[in-house]
Amino acid sequence: MKLFMGVCNSQHNVPSEFFWSVIAIRQVCEVRSFRSKHPWDVIRNNVIINAFLKSDCDILVKMDIDQSYPDNFFEKFVPLVEEFKVIGPLIYDRWGVNDYMPLAFSKRYEGLLLDRMDISNLKGIVDIPYAHTNLFYAREVLEKIPAPWYEARQTDNGLERANHVDYDFIDKIHNVGYPTYIDLSTVVGHQKVEYETGNS
Repeated sequence: MKLFMGVCNSQHNVPSEFFWSVIAIRQVCEVRSFRSKHPWDVIRNNVIINAFLKSDCDILVKMDIDQSYPDNFFEKFVPLVEEFKVIGPLIYDRWGVNDYMPLAFSKRYEGLLLDRMDISNLKGIVDIPYAHTNLFYAREVLEKIPAPWYEARQTDNGLERANHVDYDFIDKIHNVGYPTYIDLSTVVGHQKVEYETGNS
């Protein structure tokens, strides 16, 4: 079993929380690290998937530098990929677990609109229609989706975003027959990151 760890960031430096959490993750299989650093996240994500499919790895895990990971992250999820194919942790939006919403949505409408999913009474592994896309993916799933995997669209007048790139990607996964699962017992921290411009 070979794991392809795709890290998505365009910054020169990574936060210490990300660095120390990643090197503390217990290695349960061969892990190949890959960084995609284009300034645009749509291209970064496509580059990661393209590089994964050209490799001989079995599983892709997408990771971001503004997050921190538990030391059993691979130990927990690598065995689950065989059964669930697309699965990952619970991630809250930005850097607050209590102050920000979980990235879990029950349905979507046109464009950017989604319904927040109530997970307060749920436990364990649940099928979440729309989640973040920092998940573990079995190779067979991504092989069935033609490039480009992530796409950005504009409204007809070119003045607004017409889609949410993460959730359009989730739609593509569903369209080839795979649900998306979240293990609510594992929470990945979302950290505040100071970028080189000085903005957060």
